[in-house]
Amino acid sequence: MGTSTISTRISDIKRLNSKISFFKTITVVLLTIPFIISCTPDVAKKAVQKTGPLCWKDIRIGELPPQGAYDGIDSLVKKWNLCYERIETGCEANDSITRLQRQSDRSNMMYFKSLEKKLGKNWKQQFDKELQIADSINWIKINREIDLLNR
Repeated sequence: MGTSTISTRISDIKRLNSKISFFKTITVVLLTIPFIISCTPDVAKKAVQKTGPLCWKDIRIGELPPQGAYDGIDSLVKKWNLCYERIETGCEANDSITRLQRQSDRSNMMYFKSLEKKLGKNWKQQFDKELQIADSINWIKINREIDLLNR
């Protein structure tokens, strides 16, 4: 092979490597975009997709409570066989979360009315009374654990 043939082949290889590098970059970008989008979901859209319209959606805005804080409501929801979904939105309330809260309030009202027909008019008062007792017991346990950790 002559020198010109070798230099032509080297040029061809460099151009090919350049094209391969470009396509690798495009591929990485295209594969990464769905992960970026999935890491920052619209809370309202995700919450609506997750459950049907007749389910108690409990929107929690703010810092997460200590472990065990939700044990009371979780056990009562199971005991009463309720459709319940707790949605943690984080510390910042934005327009999306405000819309989600309004949607869930309307949905919850319909769900609670259907539960009145199924469980009786005073089901919510009875549920809240049981929840207050369960939460009191759970918070006593949580406070003891926190005290033990602080010693």
